[in-house]
Amino acid sequence: MFHTKTANGATIEVTKLKSSYMNGQNKKLFLIRIAYWLGIGADTLWAIVLLFPKLFGILTGIPDYNPDLQTRLIMGIGGTLMTGWTFLLLWAVRKPIERRVVILITAFPVVFGLFIVALIGYLEGNTANIWILVKTSILFISMVTSYNLARNMNNH
Repeated sequence: MFHTKTANGATIEVTKLKSSYMNGQNKKLFLIRIAYWLGIGADTLWAIVLLFPKLFGILTGIPDYNPDLQTRLIMGIGGTLMTGWTFLLLWAVRKPIERRVVILITAFPVVFGLFIVALIGYLEGNTANIWILVKTSILFISMVTSYNLARNMNNH
């Protein structure tokens, strides 16, 4: 710890400034990581319900949902892709600043696309999709914010 004088003659304790700066950086890093973990949680949930159609029906407000074989196969492909995206986010959260583009492409087109699908379902009468609209809106905003924070931290 040492003191230095500023141009206007004030004395500043340098270690406190550094500590304050690091606390601000740590808070930003924490906020950045929250978006990744929200995505990981959402993707895990969707991977499970796509792989188990009965759970999909419950989650989307169609408890008697009984898809045919072709739909179950399509859902299986979707569930497998969601599992892969979950692992991609797990990889990216380890270095969220350097791998920030992952959170950006998760926001758009992935989360934005899910919002559009849920909106179509809602407009077609599935009012149970309202929670999906809220969830994807929160995810989208947190992910774009996370990307911008990470980009700004990388520039400093």
